[in-house]
Amino acid sequence: MTEQGIDKASAFEAARARLVALAYRMLGSRAEAEDVVQDVWLKWHLADTREVRTPVAWLTTITARLAIDRLRHLQLERNSLSAGWLPEPWLDELAPSAEELALRSAEMSYGLMLLLERLKPDERAAFVLHEAFDCDYAEIARILERTPAACRQIVHRAKTRLQREGAPLQRPDPVAHARLVERLRAALETQDRAGLLSLFSDALEIVSDTPVRANEPVVAAAAWVETATSLVGEATYAANAANATHAELLSIDGAVGIALLKEGEIAALLDVSTRGGQIVALRIVTRAAHLQAARSRFGLPAVVRLLSAIRFCNRTRLARRTSVTVCGDFPVDVDA
Repeated sequence: MTEQGIDKASAFEAARARLVALAYRMLGSRAEAEDVVQDVWLKWHLADTREVRTPVAWLTTITARLAIDRLRHLQLERNSLSAGWLPEPWLDELAPSAEELALRSAEMSYGLMLLLERLKPDERAAFVLHEAFDCDYAEIARILERTPAACRQIVHRAKTRLQREGAPLQRPDPVAHARLVERLRAALETQDRAGLLSLFSDALEIVSDTPVRANEPVVAAAAWVETATSLVGEATYAANAANATHAELLSIDGAVGIALLKEGEIAALLDVSTRGGQIVALRIVTRAAHLQAARSRFGLPAVVRLLSAIRFCNRTRLARRTSVTVCGDFPVDVDA
């Protein structure tokens, strides 16, 4: 395909969702992923593409290489964080965008995303490309500038390490998982400590981006309860019910999780891993930077936008003296 035959803007836009999904799986951050994809666009815009036959392959290669370079720097920064680091949760939209659909086709659980942090950048790239994007070893070899045999070995080594670390490579039954997470949500809202502890396995794993002082399984569960409630401003678990945590279910990386809210704003996101009818792992995300996207789409700013849209619909309806019950993207009965 000649450069004259490539509509660069259209070719990039057609591949953009795939590129964002790949960069996010590599970096664990929406903002970092979007920065990388922006850099890819600049390179694509300036590149001589006369020899490019498959634009998506060229763009995928550049995205993977830039993400590897970015990850090398990020890992140094993340390793220095005293409180630890968790990937930014990717929350599924009610009306999925192209990026959400691309992510779903390349699904990896949040727990697996966390364990990917333990891989070297090249290992992570090879694993993500092979397992999430169905790239064959010849294609991965071109991207990483290795031999296909070497890439096969890299992927095998990454799989072995992840399995040794207990990676949740298989998702649990979604119905059973959702039912257990709903029980957790209800126990949080009613401040049912006994109910909470009954949901946890004897070897509960707790990971947080704030320090959690817990060593033994039962102590870990109790400590997590106190930590979770303190995240939303409660001094003790027996705080006044008027200030109790409000918990909502939402989809995190394709699985049901929980958002903890304080005064209508998201204070924490909880990713939940289940197995055998019990909760085996909790991952608590509280960093403001990682909650920014969630708050924008589901927190107070989203509510303000929704109310503004409703008010606009009402003004429009009154001006036209017609009964309008649906406005734009918001299926809201404005007469209710």
